[in-house]
Amino acid sequence: MSIEPGGCPAADGDLKPYMQIPILVLWGDYVDLAPRWAPRLKQCRAFAEAMKKAGGKTELVVLPEIGVKGNSHMLMQDRNSLEIAAWLVGWLNKNVEAKKN
Repeated sequence: MSIEPGGCPAADGDLKPYMQIPILVLWGDYVDLAPRWAPRLKQCRAFAEAMKKAGGKTELVVLPEIGVKGNSHMLMQDRNSLEIAAWLVGWLNKNVEAKKN
């Protein structure tokens, strides 16, 4: 899981190391408007798309696109952090199998 990462692996790079890992790349509001972050979001969108085409388990979520709005870069410090945490727990439960001892 990556929350507003500094970047993602190259879409045209070696995707094999990531193929068996459920990956979530999560972004908050206004990322596409910020000169520093917009290229990173674009790179991550390309990575997520390449992973999907290759059969990987990668999902890129921009919170406003799923109806969660009002976030800064520090998602877990914002007023709706409990809503985001609950969404993340749901994603983990759906996408990550618990390891049994």
